[in-house]
Amino acid sequence: MPKSRRFGRSRFTLILLILASLTLLTLDYRDTGPVQGIRSAAGTVFSPFRAVGDTVATPFRNGWSGIFGYDDLEDENDELRREIDELKGQEIEDAAAAEENDELRRMADLPVSADIPRVTAEVVSAPLTDFDSTVEINKGSGDGIGRGMAVITDAGLVGRVTRVSGGRSRIVVITDPDFTGLGVRLVEGGDVGVATGGTDGALRVEDGIEADTQVERGDEVVTSGYEISDYPGNIPVGSVLSVGRTTDQTEQTLVIEPSADLDALRFVAVLLCDQDCG
Repeated sequence: MPKSRRFGRSRFTLILLILASLTLLTLDYRDTGPVQGIRSAAGTVFSPFRAVGDTVATPFRNGWSGIFGYDDLEDENDELRREIDELKGQEIEDAAAAEENDELRRMADLPVSADIPRVTAEVVSAPLTDFDSTVEINKGSGDGIGRGMAVITDAGLVGRVTRVSGGRSRIVVITDPDFTGLGVRLVEGGDVGVATGGTDGALRVEDGIEADTQVERGDEVVTSGYEISDYPGNIPVGSVLSVGRTTDQTEQTLVIEPSADLDALRFVAVLLCDQDCG
């Protein structure tokens, strides 16, 4: 076949295809009925090929996104971690605040005569060494606190005020070896004795407990009152750890474990009272 005839036929075919394409585009734009059918049929015919193409292309698209979206994912993860840390911190802060509020409420409702005025204070300085048995609170003479006043928690007696300034007070705890003259009473037997501090975190009663009084480990001990000491009565002091005898066997000796946790003081209440209000 001559080349000119083949070229002419090819050119004629190309022109027909272009005209057909333009016609279909025009009809498609108008969304006519016949074109909808043709488009639907074409979609049905080519749908399997499109599905295969999507299946083949998906891993490449995912890989491309993974490579070029890595920094974005890292930023998102960092932001999520920061949010989680912030939530954890807030949760701990809320729990600490709730515990603090509970403790302050307990300080305001202590099992001591409601007639005795008191001031609640925060412990701002703990013992610096094992040989130091004093703590410092953030209230002082400006709040009505004076030397010798009793200091308590909801668990029991802590100690007494030994030094006061305008906005600070120092307290010696009941287990200090120099802490003396604390009148105590057995809740069960009723016997009254005098307790002193020791060197092992406990109190000792060396006299006043009759030899025939029934005393057992765990028995509770409270302050005896102003009759023999400078503290109001019925403040919990602790419980009996062990029972012994004096050298002449006429009385019993007691070792008492304090009921207040003297190593973890946060808030205390100072009883604004001396023997004059007893």
